[in-house]
Amino acid sequence: MDPHRFEHDGNSYEVLFERTPEGWVARIRCEDDDTVQVMAFPNGVGFDPENARGSLIAGCQAAVARHAGAPATRH
Repeated sequence: MDPHRFEHDGNSYEVLFERTPEGWVARIRCEDDDTVQVMAFPNGVGFDPENARGSLIAGCQAAVARHAGAPATRH
């Protein structure tokens, strides 16, 4: 699936999608500071079967809106 770009609160984001046997993994990179959020979307949960890309994009944008400004975790 092609990457998706969007802006939120003045920051630019790029999302890379990866198909896995269990669903989709999205890597959301903030282009301004290179932080990355990784989101997993299991098969069948919350997807529009006719528009999986739109469902993934909506989920990623909602995650950024909800977690914007949250401190990074270190492991």
